[in-house]
Amino acid sequence: MKSKTKIADYTISKRRIEVNDLSFLSDRDHRYGWLRRHYKHHRLRRALKKQIPIIASTPEVAYDLRRFYFLPKERISLRQNQE
Repeated sequence: MKSKTKIADYTISKRRIEVNDLSFLSDRDHRYGWLRRHYKHHRLRRALKKQIPIIASTPEVAYDLRRFYFLPKERISLRQNQE
């Protein structure tokens, strides 16, 4: 049985982290309040410390991961569209 946590902006599993959106960090008028933003930021930060692959949905999300979490480009890969 796989352990998987789904939070609206990212998915954390034992094998990879998929990040879809980091607007809760950059947009001050985001729908989340301060406490939820703080919780999501620290939860994602702890998950990113693990040495598992990180998959970003767009190049902008990859840039934000490098900007907010100081991750090297080599750890981040872009998701391939399945169309």
